[in-house]
Amino acid sequence: MMKKFRIKEPCGQLWDEIQDSADGKFCDSCRKKVWDFDQLPVTEIDKILKTNDSVCIKKSLLKPALSGVFLALTLTSAISAHAQTDTKSPAENVYQKNITISGKLVSQYKMKLISGEISLVTLEKLYQAKADEKGNFTLSFPEKALAEYNIIRIDYTVGGSNNKEFTDYKSSIFKTNELLGKQNFEIEGKYVTIGAVVISDLQPPDYYFFDGKRIGKRKFEKIKKEHPEYKYLAFYDEVAVQKLAKRSYIDNLYLLYSQ
Repeated sequence: MMKKFRIKEPCGQLWDEIQDSADGKFCDSCRKKVWDFDQLPVTEIDKILKTNDSVCIKKSLLKPALSGVFLALTLTSAISAHAQTDTKSPAENVYQKNITISGKLVSQYKMKLISGEISLVTLEKLYQAKADEKGNFTLSFPEKALAEYNIIRIDYTVGGSNNKEFTDYKSSIFKTNELLGKQNFEIEGKYVTIGAVVISDLQPPDYYFFDGKRIGKRKFEKIKKEHPEYKYLAFYDEVAVQKLAKRSYIDNLYLLYSQ
């Protein structure tokens, strides 16, 4: 089992500006090699963590809190109240019973969008909307579904080179006011975190939820197998996991929805 690790205090160095070395990157600031954990298999990461007392790494993760505010990572959005008028401000819309996010999925690399779906993720229910061929979508959900920190997920398929299709997903965290007034949702891009890792031999538990109710792994897997039509999501990033589950001591989060 791989050791549990996290970047406690991300540094301000930019990955592209760290000088290349014979076997990776070398940071002149802290005089250390910087391992690229995005490009290494689990077995190699585990070996590095076991054989080095101090490790500095680069890992694509959701951005942690900065001055008490989460920044949008890969997405931006526009939000309006259902049947709103031009005289209403975005702040007033938050308190309406029905909220509608209207926006567009865009590729920062100008890739052709084959299909796309955007979701507001809560433990109890998944609110989804499909994008059209141009990336436009309209996502509606009740005002009560909003939280202090909102998880937005995009599942997408784009056309790459040689007519090959590429499928991936991106998740981001928004404070409610950050959901207001934006328009474009960038489907690609990762937030790169660089810093020294903190290693723990204690493995936090995984959590399993079905329609908002926490259940055991065995029951979760049984329901998932018996109902392949149910929507299944897995979250591994510690920031999104902790905000969704509202727990600090947790590893991975697995969600299953009947509707």
